[in-house]
Amino acid sequence: MVLHIFGGEVPGGNATTLWDSPIWALTEILELGQLSRLYKGLNDESSLEIAQAFNVPTKRLMSSWLASLNYARNVAAHHARLFNRKLQNSPGRPKPDVIPVLNHLREFELKGGYGAYNILAVVAYLLTCIEGGETWTSSLVALLNSFPRSDILDLSSLGVTDDWSDLELWN
Repeated sequence: MVLHIFGGEVPGGNATTLWDSPIWALTEILELGQLSRLYKGLNDESSLEIAQAFNVPTKRLMSSWLASLNYARNVAAHHARLFNRKLQNSPGRPKPDVIPVLNHLREFELKGGYGAYNILAVVAYLLTCIEGGETWTSSLVALLNSFPRSDILDLSSLGVTDDWSDLELWN
């Protein structure tokens, strides 16, 4: 029997079907945007299991974050400016106290939208579930702390609060 990745049996499934392949093999060849859409199309039970593995409470929030990660990845991959940019696909913010380390995302908003800081905070949060995620977080803190100070452009252009590096998420 061959099972469809969204649940249920594939009619006439045999060893030549794509669904007979292990899911890790399929995800190795998919682009991030395709993975994001694949996740969004998963049945609720499977998608919630994945979300909870990353300590994300809902499928809707995880879908939003994956779409935002894809957007930020595409901006960076095409050598566009992510700094001082209003995100066209900003990550959803969790309800207050659902993910306490991200409560600060509701407290500070850039005029006209959300800056890149929101996606950086989401990445830092997701990486807490992956061994070695602290390295990325500490490297980002060091990089942003080394940003030259200027009257024209500063870290607030990212959507960063004044006390961002003191927050639990970054320590």
